[in-house]
Amino acid sequence: MTQAPEAQALQASPDDLNYPAKGIGRPTTYTPATALLICARLADGETLTEICRTPGMPRRQTVHQWRMRMPAFEAEYAQARAIGMESMADEVLTISDDDTGDEQADGSPNPTAVNRARLMVDTRKFLMGKLAPRVYGDRQVIEHQGNIGHTVTLSDREKLRRLATFLQEDDDAGALIEGTATEAGEEPGSLASPCPAARQAAHTTPHPEDNSPHDDEI
Repeated sequence: MTQAPEAQALQASPDDLNYPAKGIGRPTTYTPATALLICARLADGETLTEICRTPGMPRRQTVHQWRMRMPAFEAEYAQARAIGMESMADEVLTISDDDTGDEQADGSPNPTAVNRARLMVDTRKFLMGKLAPRVYGDRQVIEHQGNIGHTVTLSDREKLRRLATFLQEDDDAGALIEGTATEAGEEPGSLASPCPAARQAAHTTPHPEDNSPHDDEI
């Protein structure tokens, strides 16, 4: 039974695929088999640069154009990238546990091999932290979307208590509350509070001589 091109691409590797010979133009037309092969190799931890260097594979620019034009391929590409980070994490453990070449022939440490392994581990950790910061980043990033609303309802008793406290504080501070006192049922502002001079003149008893006729009235 012959397998579909997509299944063959997933099971294939760069060594056994019949790629066109060098010198032949790179493909620019999207095919499901090529897209699945790219995603399979990304999921295996390879970079897109390595994949596109293989003869017969499209250029990086062509792959990016496919991603922008076809949302389905973009989703598969992103998923393959995420799986590729797991493969890269496995490589970090493999490189760290491999002590081959850590010692020279005379038994002394080999700093060149150790530094090379450290560079390989640090490079992978850097890429993992940048491409998947939520999983492999050094800092935990907490994102929140939406508004948080909180409403406090005061009872009538609490409102009166706060008002009494407010008035007591003003009284202790000697503060004056501006306003006009009115009788019940009286429209505010209908009678203005007289000034002190007017109130004093209203309560002053007229002198008897003030009722006598003036010279110009005789």
